[in-house]
Amino acid sequence: MLKCCELEYKVGSFHLKDFSLELQKGDYCALFGPSGSGKTVLLELIAGLRPLKKGSIFIDGMDCTHMPPQRRPAGILFQDYALFPHMNVFDNIAWPLVIRGLKKLEIKQTVTQMAEDLDIVRHLSRMPELLSGGEKQRVALARTLVIHPKVLLLDEPLSALDAPLRDQSIQLLKNVSQTGITILHVTHDQAEVDALANRSFAFEPDHGIIVP
Repeated sequence: MLKCCELEYKVGSFHLKDFSLELQKGDYCALFGPSGSGKTVLLELIAGLRPLKKGSIFIDGMDCTHMPPQRRPAGILFQDYALFPHMNVFDNIAWPLVIRGLKKLEIKQTVTQMAEDLDIVRHLSRMPELLSGGEKQRVALARTLVIHPKVLLLDEPLSALDAPLRDQSIQLLKNVSQTGITILHVTHDQAEVDALANRSFAFEPDHGIIVP
């Protein structure tokens, strides 16, 4: 589960104030709003990539408010996938495990299993620049899921894909959601909301609320 309590954060003209949200285990929630409304900032706050001014964040019942990103049971998939260009696919997927101090054999086994689950084993030795958009997305998703997060944060994950790949990715995300993970998916596309979410809200950061 994910619980955000009265979050406050300000950067530039963006001001999130007294923002609260609670999701249960297995929820697939779409946070809908226009580009530039601060949806990505909210995900980064939950992931621990930005410091809160006020408020608290609980994931799976654990207070993560002051916890560093690498210790939080949350994974974030960025809109541009943010793959490391100097690392091959295996090393990209392995990176979250490396910084958590896992042993090499355990890393190899975990990465290989994740690659098998997402049908990207054949790409493990390739560099990101050689991958298609859909392949990059799967690699980025594998890197996010390899730590077995309780909460999955998705930042416009389908926006860069053409229609056939979008359909494949929608099915992939449906399959991921069936594992019981809690998903928060930010988007400006109503079609994504309709295809994936069992809950959806409009994002109104200026008012510190979300509106069903």
